[in-house]
Amino acid sequence: AIYLTGILFSLQDNKVFLSMLNHVLSVDGFYFSTTYDLTHTLQRLANTSPEFQEMSLLERADPRFVWNGHLLREFAAQPEIHRFATPVMHGFITMHSCSINGKCFDWLLVSRRSCFRAGVRYYVRGIDSEGHAANFVETEQIVHYKGSKASFVQTRGSIPFFWSQRPNLKYKPKPQISKSVNHMDGFQRHFDSQIISYGKQMIVNLVNQKGSEKPLEQTFAKMVNSMANGMVRYVAFDFHKECSRMRWDRLQILMDQLAEQQDEPGGG
Repeated sequence: AIYLTGILFSLQDNKVFLSMLNHVLSVDGFYFSTTYDLTHTLQRLANTSPEFQEMSLLERADPRFVWNGHLLREFAAQPEIHRFATPVMHGFITMHSCSINGKCFDWLLVSRRSCFRAGVRYYVRGIDSEGHAANFVETEQIVHYKGSKASFVQTRGSIPFFWSQRPNLKYKPKPQISKSVNHMDGFQRHFDSQIISYGKQMIVNLVNQKGSEKPLEQTFAKMVNSMANGMVRYVAFDFHKECSRMRWDRLQILMDQLAEQQDEPGGG
């Protein structure tokens, strides 16, 4: 038998736990590190206090991106075993050594998927009462060149008000906007959190501006206007219409709309 922190495990139990762990680690998209905080962007890590840097990975991890958070909860009150409690992130990481015009640099892409309101397409849409958007992902591009690092962060998520798109016999179910709730409460919470985490917000809405998706775009634009927050800017771009028949060059229309704020340090 094995005795660990007050719990007695049989060898059979240990085999079961190891098989469960091996199963999770064999599934694509799960990442962990025992030396680096994967749950925070380079931008956030560069603006932390000495006290934060001294915390264990468990204490300082961003709970939005800790997929084994419920399992680690019992360890939080026991600092002596924090080194055994490793946060697991779900998303995507790739790293490449690149060379442009003879200049060599490292290029990294890190996508962190939120564990709040995650789910499969169509079944999980909109936000919850806490303002968590369905299938929220934070994507960070990092360039490392001669000891200097640059980080560019984008986020994506479901349109942040209360709506659904339950599957039926149609190829593309019609979105349904809830008429029985106060959308602004959750909407406001979502963007308050976004501003705290990322600063100024440049919203880019790519949904169709006609057909069944039209009410989603109209409602989104109306709610941004009603919120009247100078930290939030909204741009709608009908991607399928503008770029139909592989006309990817027309993305320049969108880039021109975003260029002014995109060039501001820390903007959008």
